[in-house]
Order: sequence, then structure tokens, then C-alpha cells
Amino acid sequence: MYKKTILKNGLTVLEVPDPSAKSVLVDIFVKVGSRHEAKRINGISHFLEHLLFKGSQKYPTAQILSHALDAIGAEYNANTGKEHTQYYIKAAKKHFRFIFGVLTDMLQNPILSAEEIEREKGVIIEEINMYEDTPIRHVEDVLEELMWPNTPLGRNIAGTKAIIKSMTREDIAGYVATYYQPENIIIAVTGSYSRKLLAELVEKYWERLPKKSVPGWQKVKTRQGRPALRFATKKTEQYHLALGFRSHNHNHPDYIPGIVLATILGGGMSSRLFTEIRERRGLAYYVRAASGNYRDTGSFVIQAGVRRDALLPVAEILAAELRKIKNQKVPPAELLKVKEYLKGTMTLSLEEREACLGWYLEQIAFRARTLEPDEAFRLIDRVTAADVVRVARDIFRPAKLNLAIVGPRQNEAKIKKLLKM
Repeated sequence: MYKKTILKNGLTVLEVPDPSAKSVLVDIFVKVGSRHEAKRINGISHFLEHLLFKGSQKYPTAQILSHALDAIGAEYNANTGKEHTQYYIKAAKKHFRFIFGVLTDMLQNPILSAEEIEREKGVIIEEINMYEDTPIRHVEDVLEELMWPNTPLGRNIAGTKAIIKSMTREDIAGYVATYYQPENIIIAVTGSYSRKLLAELVEKYWERLPKKSVPGWQKVKTRQGRPALRFATKKTEQYHLALGFRSHNHNHPDYIPGIVLATILGGGMSSRLFTEIRERRGLAYYVRAASGNYRDTGSFVIQAGVRRDALLPVAEILAAELRKIKNQKVPPAELLKVKEYLKGTMTLSLEEREACLGWYLEQIAFRARTLEPDEAFRLIDRVTAADVVRVARDIFRPAKLNLAIVGPRQNEAKIKKLLKM
């Protein structure tokens, strides 16, 4: 069970206690990501994720900070998405007060040294180079640019090399002052800890902060009228493709049926696309499908890494399978298997404290109502074959279809013809 508390200044405190644990994890989740950035500072959320580990008031250098955490054997990291930035430290439960204080100091009192900023620019540029040199990762960025053109949602989370080079300390400090406000932050704790001590620490360090509103975000305006195809030409040993459809936001009533649909097509080794493309024909190593959500829209993405001579056959199979699921009801046995697979994998995942905390964080940050896992299981059980067909027909439309391919350019005309479905 979880407990949520909202302070007068808007800060949310999320607790998912586990008294049997020997460790504790403190996670500070900020509801700001790359889609909140102006074009001239694209990548600043991710840049800041790096910089907050480079020194704070009590731990003024990256070395002092990392040595303090390594001295207790802590795990610590951060990540940035389109709609969030997240920082966490995990350690033995006796260090709860210490790691809470470290994270608090990092977020409230970052030094943002001009020297560190210039040094870190080189690190981030190399990270961008790494992503561009990794086709399985790069194809996702190409797809998002194609799906959400000329919008913050379509821009690369890491930014561009030119923008990173031009970033200033004033840009970064201003961004912190604008978005790192209590009403935009969730402090989440899981594992074994004193709830009384947590309340004391929150009161001491966070409750005193003033309430300050944060700017809104730009909703996506889509004008796509036909399928879109983009090649990112690159010499590769295999093609990496990502077929994406605009779909549902976090609070859409078809959120759960969309997950069931993705699992039928590309969830697990017995899914339709994995069976047809890899197991029966040996045309690909990986094939998967996933349903993702944002505040105002969503993406249904099918990805595969295919043999150099198999791009067209795989495109034909994808088109055929999408037509099939739009027009034929899933047999009862297959639908039951998919539901049990989903519930089983979710059960195993949620046994891990970090995953369980992540579940509640996403619910509390972005959904109008917090969905308990057991309720999600009931909603999965209620999905019918007719629901699957209805949602497939809604999502798999030519006007919502986008295909990104990393590899040598070939068969464009034939692929475009297939995309008409």
C-alpha cells in the first residue's frame, strides 16, 4: 500500500514502505522534461540531471559527493524523459537520514559551477554521439522527430551538439528557479525507514519552501494526413525500424486495452510478430511492441532489427498482421494467454521495490486517479476481443502511421505502398 501527502506549498510526498527490507530508496521526481523546453535550450533538463551530481553546498565537488555516497555503498543515478527528471539514492536503511539530506542539498543548493558546465558539455556531446552510433537507440529518436515534427515532444531529450555548446549557467539556473518548485516535485521513499523521521526531514527541509506556480506545457497539435516514412541513412549490418502510431494519453479509457493490444502483437516470445518474423522466418533478432503515454497523446511503437535482405518482407508481414488484428477477433485462448502473461509479468516486476515505487510515481504524477495493481488486473481481465479490434482500428490508421528506418536507403516506393495498409 502507498500513502500520499500533499503539503501546503504543493509538494507531494509518496511513501511505499516495506518494513522487511534492509535498504531504503529516496527518489525525487520532478515533473519537467524535454517537452517543457524552449527550442534554444533543448536538452537542458538532461544537462541539469548531470550537473546536480557535480556539487552542492554541503558537497561542493563531484568527487566529494561521489566519495560520500561510495563510502556507504550507495547506489545513485538519475534519468530524464519527455515529461520528468528523476534523481535517486539507495542505501542501507541506517543511512536514511544521510541520503535524504544529500538529495535535498543537490536539488535545493546546486553549485552549477561554470567550470563544471563547460567540462560536462563535452561529456553530453559524447553521449549524443554514442546514441547516434547505436542504431537500436537512434531509431527511436528518428521516429519521435517524425511523429511530432516541430514540437518539443519531437525533440531529442539530450538536445543537439550546437545547443549544448551554447548553453550558459544563466540558462540552467533560470530553468531550476522556474521548474524545480515544490508543486512540481514528488519526494518518494520505499524500503525500511522511520516514517516519523521522514515527516521531520520533510518539515525541516521542504515544508518551509514557498508555494510558486510553474509554467504550463505545450500540447501537441498534429496535422498528419498520410503515412510518413523517414530513412536515417547509415551503414549498418542490419536494419533497425520503428513503426509508430499516435495513440492515447495517460488518462484515456483505452489505456489498458492498448497495453493488451501491444502484448498480443509484440509482448513475449509467443507474441504474433515475434513468432511470425523471428521464429517462423528467422528475419530478425528482436521484435517488440509497446504502448506509451504522455499527458495529451501517446505512441504505439513496433520495433525490430532485421536482416539486410529482409526489410521489405518484414514490412509486408507488419502490414498483414496489423490488417489481421483490425479485422479478426483474437481467439479466446490467445486472449486469455495474453492477459495471464501481462498479469504475471506485472506481478513479478512489482515484487521489486523500485518497480513498485515507479508504478505509483507514474500514477500520481500523470494520472487523474491512482490505479492499484489489483485494479489494473481486473481491468485487464475485462478487455474483450471486440475491445482489441476497436482499439486496433482506432490506432492503426494510415493518417497516424510513421515509419523510421536506420540503414541504407532502399525500396522506398514499395514500402510507402505497403504503408497504405
